[in-house]
Amino acid sequence: MILLLCLPLTALVLLSLPAHLRDRRLKRRGIEAEAVCVERIRTSGVTVHYVRCHFRTETGIKIAARINSPRPAPEVGQGFPVVYDPRKPSDAASAQYLAGREAKLGYVFQAALAVLVAAAVLLLTVFS
Repeated sequence: MILLLCLPLTALVLLSLPAHLRDRRLKRRGIEAEAVCVERIRTSGVTVHYVRCHFRTETGIKIAARINSPRPAPEVGQGFPVVYDPRKPSDAASAQYLAGREAKLGYVFQAALAVLVAAAVLLLTVFS
């Protein structure tokens, strides 16, 4: 029973880890730039969840990225701030997303899952 809980929780933690590490890296060493929305992407219904945008790095390189949409979602052609990793500029996020509750809640969610996985493993080893 515990093993059945442990495997999916471990998978959730591992799947969300890259995004959380990216967000942490962007908060630490990211550089802000002005992006322009080129496409609004709806994944379900009418809500825009992602935007495809273009921005220029400090060195003038034009980057295309797909990021979580800021709220309210920008119209095509509208500018908004993004934060990008200078070592890998295609890793970018909306400045609003990084400063907002969503990113912080992701850390809390991941930490809670990690604690549940650790507790499940501990129970599994103690009661085996």
